Amino acid sequence: MSQELAKLSQKFEENVLEATKKFGKLITDKKEIEGLPATALGLAAQTAVSKGHENATAENGPWMITLDAPSYLPVMQHARNRSLRKEVYHAYVTRASSGDLDNMEIIGQILKLRLEKAKLLGYNNYAEVSMATKMAIVDKAEGLLVTAHLGLQRVSRMAFFLKKVYCVDKGFVMICVTFVDMEDLKNFSKSQGAAEADDLNHWDLNFWSERLRESKYDINEVMDGVFSLAMMPFGIDIDPADGLAPVWNSEVRFYCVKDSIGSPIAYFYFDPYSRPSEKRGGAWMDEVVAHSRGLSRDGTKARLPIAHMVCNQTPPVGIKPSLMTFHEVETVFHEFGHALQHMLAKQDEGLVFGIRGIELDAVELPSQFMETWCYHRHFSNKSLIFNCH
Repeated sequence: MSQELAKLSQKFEENVLEATKKFGKLITDKKEIEGLPATALGLAAQTAVSKGHENATAENGPWMITLDAPSYLPVMQHARNRSLRKEVYHAYVTRASSGDLDNMEIIGQILKLRLEKAKLLGYNNYAEVSMATKMAIVDKAEGLLVTAHLGLQRVSRMAFFLKKVYCVDKGFVMICVTFVDMEDLKNFSKSQGAAEADDLNHWDLNFWSERLRESKYDINEVMDGVFSLAMMPFGIDIDPADGLAPVWNSEVRFYCVKDSIGSPIAYFYFDPYSRPSEKRGGAWMDEVVAHSRGLSRDGTKARLPIAHMVCNQTPPVGIKPSLMTFHEVETVFHEFGHALQHMLAKQDEGLVFGIRGIELDAVELPSQFMETWCYHRHFSNKSLIFNCH
């Protein structure tokens, strides 16, 4: 049963990947993509060249929009053409839902097998199986969903109350934040004269969130500070170690993590850029090897942990460097939090080292913690320095 579930899940992902590759929208009128940053235009032109439009340029086009994250996200965040955002959004959320790549039957099979598996293990449903290895329990999760639903229904008269119960029930915090964000978006988009202000839809949220975020935080180009940040609370240094270990692509970097006296304590790979032809979307961190004294080469010094961080941020275009969006910055901080948990753990037994054996919700705590530093910053000599007070 587990093997069949693994096969179905793999097929599901393959269909999504193929559906992502199949979509491509060629644009010849620059007015249609007004608002896209120069890096996104350069990438769209570069994609057009790869599809046979040899004379495509960032300035004059044509431009090819795809559903790969570095192309899709800039459209959602920056394209002023609401019709284009709607078209690309619909294409993205309906991937692998028709034709030879339709995943509906696969989803049905996965759900059926998961229920059978849950019954064999003595659970009522697969949700209980999933929650069995997490900190949260089903009743609490269900309660949070009910609270969220009620909160959305009564949001106009609950806003003040929700802020007051921050320390009493953490479930309310999520609702309050969501409510405030939506109200901010509505008010801000209305102040900008947006016709859709009173009827914001899914393809509008990222666009107006980015405009609001720019207004509040002035973040357009970031970031060099994540490693500098790690020095302060953790007392570590991170140095490039390229050439010390083999890499699978020339874009991949290799780093050495050192303690306060300069001794290596861990290593990690960083694969930052999107490569749609060979790399699935999203971002993740995982271990290469864990810290282990039992598996040390000489029997005295423990084997040092090695992690890998994989992202899909916008790649460099021509001679122009990669300029990260705020979302991409958050992603790097998030994955680096996971990597730090893996690399800085003190346990010598590899089977329970780092991220191993931790509940699936608890393992997100370090990554969420690291994300918060994205909002604590000041600028010095145009470099991003993080304020860790």
